[in-house]
Amino acid sequence: MSKKPKSAFVKIVTSIAPKLIGVAILGLIIYWMSIGFGEKVTPGAVKHTHRKAESQSIATVARITTPQTITSVGTVEPRRRAEVAARLLATVLDVKVDAGDQVDAGQTLVVLDDREIQAQLREAEAGVAGVEADLAVRKSDYERYQSMFAAKAVTKEDFDRIQGAYQMTQAQLDRTKEQVERIKVMLSYTTITAPESGVVADRFADPGDLAAPGKPLLVIHDPQELELHASVRESLASHVQPGMKMTVHVDSANLTTEGTVREIVPQAEVASRSVLVKVSLPQNATALYIGSFGRLSIPVGEIDRIVVPSSAVQTLGQLDVVDVVNDQNWLERRFVRLGEAIDDQTEILSGLKVGERIAVSSVNTTSDLNE
Repeated sequence: MSKKPKSAFVKIVTSIAPKLIGVAILGLIIYWMSIGFGEKVTPGAVKHTHRKAESQSIATVARITTPQTITSVGTVEPRRRAEVAARLLATVLDVKVDAGDQVDAGQTLVVLDDREIQAQLREAEAGVAGVEADLAVRKSDYERYQSMFAAKAVTKEDFDRIQGAYQMTQAQLDRTKEQVERIKVMLSYTTITAPESGVVADRFADPGDLAAPGKPLLVIHDPQELELHASVRESLASHVQPGMKMTVHVDSANLTTEGTVREIVPQAEVASRSVLVKVSLPQNATALYIGSFGRLSIPVGEIDRIVVPSSAVQTLGQLDVVDVVNDQNWLERRFVRLGEAIDDQTEILSGLKVGERIAVSSVNTTSDLNE
């Protein structure tokens, strides 16, 4: 038997039933979220409690004049730096120091293989002995012929021949002795000593390496004489003069000190359009590393700044605020933009005017902005 077709009403109900159920569920969710969480707060204004300024320490926003400076970056370098290298080609036998060691002038640093030079020295000394023996014979002949020539027993030609041989042998002895001295000097080069007192900054050689003229083996510098080599823009070079006192800050050592301009290199770098300025650091600045980053503050004039006590500035998250005393002697919280810290004061770039009164607090607060 064939099935009866569904009526139109049943088809409509069947198609819209899921939608009606979904709408009903959504309505229940909205009702639960709007009413089911509990009692609501009645709309209206929240009463604001004014804070009185009587119990606060009061300060006045002031204007001060300070030197205006422009910062140039530089690098800490030693004033005296010596690269220790060999003067001859030889094998390194021993390196007696490491990087960071303190050395004195004349202290042995590196020992080179001297066997070949020792052999040359022995050969040259043997040559001197042979020439000295020959000279003794030549001298005896010269003295005998001199007596015979005085007695007219020999001709002048024979006497001149013996005299020339004696003088030539004497010159040969001088030459061989000079050769011995030259070899001794070369032998002294096999023991490399410190040219001056200082600290070994770096070591480039180990036993077994081949030392060659011009190839550095060690680097020595004097930690008592350090400088900041700063690159100063051409436009600022006129503000710098030898002998000037300038503030130097080295970030890695958290050091701020006063240096003296020792030298201004009279040549600008083409690529950076800057001039190299060398500033001597005081001898107590010995805890610095060579190559450390530093900043040089160059005075270029004076500038007026608006400042407040640093204790008056409060930090709320990433915002800076100050409590200002208004005409009714109440405290109003005001956002400010800060500049540089100057001793125990802080520069205000915007948000306050000179003469306004502010509350000074010794502890920064992190309370809510509606406080």
